[in-house]
Amino acid sequence: MDNDEQQNLTSQPTSEPPSEGTENLQEQAENPAEQLAEETKTARKKKKAKQKKKHKNAWLIWGISVFFLSFALTVLFSFLTEISVKGSPAYVCIIVLLVLLVLNIGCDVLANAIISISPEAFHAMASNKIKGAKRAVTFCRNATKLSSIFADVIGDICGIVSGAAGAALVIDIAVTGTTWELIASIGISAAIGALTVGGKALFKHVAVKYNKQIVFGFAKFTTFFKKEK
Repeated sequence: MDNDEQQNLTSQPTSEPPSEGTENLQEQAENPAEQLAEETKTARKKKKAKQKKKHKNAWLIWGISVFFLSFALTVLFSFLTEISVKGSPAYVCIIVLLVLLVLNIGCDVLANAIISISPEAFHAMASNKIKGAKRAVTFCRNATKLSSIFADVIGDICGIVSGAAGAALVIDIAVTGTTWELIASIGISAAIGALTVGGKALFKHVAVKYNKQIVFGFAKFTTFFKKEK
């Protein structure tokens, strides 16, 4: 080998092996889709775990909420009934009983209407931005909770408070003598129970038949107190 060939070989740059950092950058550049898929998969797992935990405790939160709501409404209704019928004449007690009766039956009608209709009935109205339609869709999606509040919570409270108002009415109209007081108490209690149960049974068919009109009317009524988003 002559001197010229040796100089050419000496002048050629020697290739250095790539460093670890360069290899990592090359791998990251080659697999961006895989990394994105892994990150998305991890985010979905975290989201599902969070939703599962929230769903697991939902029944407990709902039960506690109903407890405090029932307690507050019972105190409110009992207080209003007490100040209305205490020391009042018989016709005031009758008016209070009728108001409680109408409220009880009305809430039962509303509960049956909400539970018997689907949100699809209001989708077209909501897309046309008709006032109250979005609220009606929200009511239908939460039908189980709302029906429980109206039929169970408010309905049962009205039944309990009606008994107190009926007792006040018995005291007001009772004639001296335990026999007449007993007859009056039984008669008023029977009348309250019959009107309540009979009214609910009578208007249940109306609630199911005109469920769309009832739910939409109530939803539109609520927009006067809180505007739709």
